[in-house]
Amino acid sequence: MGKMKKIAAIMIAMTMLCTTEAHAAAAYMDDVTREMSLTSYWLSRQLQNVDEVLADKDQIKLINERVMADPATKMHDLKKIDENVNTANINALMFTSGVEEMKTYTAGGYFDAFGNPVTEALTNAIVLNTQSTVTRSKVSYGIAAARTEIRSYPTDAIITDEVGDLNFDYMANSTLRINEPFVIKSSSNDGLYYYGYSSSTSGWVKAADIAICKDKYEWLNAWDIPSERVLVVLDGKVYLEQSNTNPSVSGLMLTMGTCLEIAPQGSYGNLVTNRSPIQNYVVYVPVRNLDGSYKKELALVSEGEHVHEGFLPLTTRNLLNVAFEMLGDTYGWGGMLASEDCSGYIRSIYKCFGLELPRNTTWQAASSSVLHHDLTGMSAEQKKSVLNLMPAGSVIFFKGHEMMYLGQNAGKYYVISSSSSVADSKTGQKMRLRSVLISSLDTKRANGTSWIDNVYMVNVPYVMK
Repeated sequence: MGKMKKIAAIMIAMTMLCTTEAHAAAAYMDDVTREMSLTSYWLSRQLQNVDEVLADKDQIKLINERVMADPATKMHDLKKIDENVNTANINALMFTSGVEEMKTYTAGGYFDAFGNPVTEALTNAIVLNTQSTVTRSKVSYGIAAARTEIRSYPTDAIITDEVGDLNFDYMANSTLRINEPFVIKSSSNDGLYYYGYSSSTSGWVKAADIAICKDKYEWLNAWDIPSERVLVVLDGKVYLEQSNTNPSVSGLMLTMGTCLEIAPQGSYGNLVTNRSPIQNYVVYVPVRNLDGSYKKELALVSEGEHVHEGFLPLTTRNLLNVAFEMLGDTYGWGGMLASEDCSGYIRSIYKCFGLELPRNTTWQAASSSVLHHDLTGMSAEQKKSVLNLMPAGSVIFFKGHEMMYLGQNAGKYYVISSSSSVADSKTGQKMRLRSVLISSLDTKRANGTSWIDNVYMVNVPYVMK
């Protein structure tokens, strides 16, 4: 009987331990509670109907056209891009601008991956690699066959401003999701990178991640997908299942906002990647052949993954649900670490609804095509009076950072964002965050000023001005 009591006591203790661990709270900012990590918390505080459609597909299409045509957004309408190329002019521009920009990194305070100060030998090699030996007269049309970085220069060298901080690379610029288009205008001297344009920026992409289409028609057919046949990834990351019979699509990573074409029923057989398609979506995935050319291959996306047939209806509920999918995920400067920085995070959220946003905070805030409020020169109280009128999902800007507005509680105004650093509330020293997190606008910057003090713009991306 004593043995049985001892066993029972051990089992109770283990149960209590498991219960404690199961309910252990994650870490939060000082004025953020566990309940605030639930979308229901914020949805219950909205005055408007959270299921009302805020912009339909026709309105979104018009907004996209206006934002893309706005010179301040620096966006590119890839369907209309100039097909002519002058390699000599591109080389000359790359060399001149590269030499000038690299002076910033050799002046001091920047380091390579090994902790050494950045040298002219390194920067000269980077600039020289921009000089293409392939003469082009016309662009090539590419499709991202993997989620990849758009880099400022054709190099895998890391340049950082802190010794050993390899998770922050100034050469990272933006990203291409799988199946996104890229217009190629040049190639690196070593042949390992292509230079060209995405819809939101220009830069260098690893050639191994780009499949070259035979013509513009094939290229358009890959990514300009009819709305009724598009499958949109809503989670931060979704992975295709492993397959030994189809290694080209095995384990591929799909990130938030990725759009794939759903294969028409009857266009495939009983097996896809050597599996039955039951309980799966059958989609086309871009593949890069050994010669670099493009082809599309069938793949399966589990019905259990957080994906959606067609772009999501743009409602407050859907906006917050998607935004919270990446809560706690890694911050990725310029899209590095297969993650997103502050502007990339906001872009990815709105992409799930079909909205195309400019690349960075400056260009997004500069868009005059959508509803915006310039808060420059206002006091904190005046800014709060404007925020009182703003719906959840609005985008709030200060120089170098942007956030999605959630609402207010107990006189504080809350946002969710992909954040790099803040001031420690206890010591005042710079505290590295590098996560998607919820915070209030009372949060302090490393210079001691609050976020609300620095806010200068708020806009609503789905409302035309």
